[in-house]
Amino acid sequence: MKKKAMAFYHEDGLVPAWKMAALFAGREGRVATLPEVVATRLTTKPGQLPWKTYFTTTSAEYYGIGQSGRRLLIVAHGIGPMSTLDGAQKAYSWQYKDKSRERHGGRITQQEFLVLESGAYGPVEIVDLEAYCRRYEYPFLQQLRVSEALTDPVLYARLGGRAQAELYVHAHAEHSRAWHRVQAGVDPDNRYMLSGYGDYLKRRFKLHYANGASNSDPFIIGVGGASNCCYFFGLEHGFRQIEEGMAMGHLLSTGGLTQMHHEGNESLVLDYGCHGWYDGVRMLALRAGATATDPIDEGMGCVSDLVDRFWEKLIQPVEQPAPVGFRALMQVGTTKQWFTQHKKKGERMDTYQPEFLVTKIREVGKPSIFKTTQGGGFFFKYGINEVQRLAPHGANAYILGEPYRDGEMFAAMVHFCHAEVDNTMRVPRSESLKGNIKLLLELSDESVVA
Repeated sequence: MKKKAMAFYHEDGLVPAWKMAALFAGREGRVATLPEVVATRLTTKPGQLPWKTYFTTTSAEYYGIGQSGRRLLIVAHGIGPMSTLDGAQKAYSWQYKDKSRERHGGRITQQEFLVLESGAYGPVEIVDLEAYCRRYEYPFLQQLRVSEALTDPVLYARLGGRAQAELYVHAHAEHSRAWHRVQAGVDPDNRYMLSGYGDYLKRRFKLHYANGASNSDPFIIGVGGASNCCYFFGLEHGFRQIEEGMAMGHLLSTGGLTQMHHEGNESLVLDYGCHGWYDGVRMLALRAGATATDPIDEGMGCVSDLVDRFWEKLIQPVEQPAPVGFRALMQVGTTKQWFTQHKKKGERMDTYQPEFLVTKIREVGKPSIFKTTQGGGFFFKYGINEVQRLAPHGANAYILGEPYRDGEMFAAMVHFCHAEVDNTMRVPRSESLKGNIKLLLELSDESVVA
């Protein structure tokens, strides 16, 4: 069965993730907006992919001065200046091209903002930001209760309108109440046997018992702004000033369900906010005909995961085979096939990337303790030559056990081996695969039907 919906993550951020998602979707498909992500949550339950992970979307939010002279938020889903990858990059270049690192967030022109407001791009949601910021003590920072979320105009706009926002809030509220009922009977750290925790457990039980009631009003949602480019600094400091001739713009994102401790509460919440350029990115791609009820495949994780699963498809011939030399070994895939690791340079962490296939292996000598000669802080760093000095005659490879602290240094058990290696074939480094979007998509698409 051809998959209709897939999530796409890439270690290098927004651009490759968007490119893979668009390639999967094809000309007749699309990269999902925030309302489309919300729609998938309404057809699934907590624990399933739409609820448990974060997504960046092709919805965008803009802050600027409207035709009336008032400060406005304009939310556009799949239309407008940032609805394409080129448009999103152009807006965020305000930040990533700034060598002073003093600029934050995205920007569009004031003229584009007014065109958005006029509806020329298509239907948009418009919120009076000045009125909105008077609703809460800490707008864009605090968690909202069910009653607050049901009347929040920014949440309405971000979730695709009042009707879907209300459906979502009610669904999340019911999941939250059920979670609170479970928590009312849970001692999180088995502390009932310890003296001094009786009052804490009583308070915790009362909180969860009350929030689990059918008519309760628990905290469920964070309506956030951009983490490094907030709209409003509070009544004393006012609004963020917008550069002349400009308006702010951010893609919209959402997090996964999270158990949060805040202001004396425990809550099951998630957030709907703005995407910062350096935030993690996962995008949802929908092929033609996809609906909210179609299952979403988790897709690829990091590139190293795909290498681990599909090394047989990635291995390539070596034009001029050469001696491999002394190497660290690792196991790959479900078959635990042995490989040499790509060689590292200097005193640093192992690469943990497979390179040459090991065809035969035998242990040489007895295991011994290897201790680093220089402190590596929190990381197990060493040079291969340090290990090689301990190697017995006939050993050309080694396997390190789990490292542990030994004073300021690290230590680990080392097993020396003689490995016969096929040096005519090599698995490329992950770094060289990251930019091959088509290949990554082919592997990711196959991974869900294999």
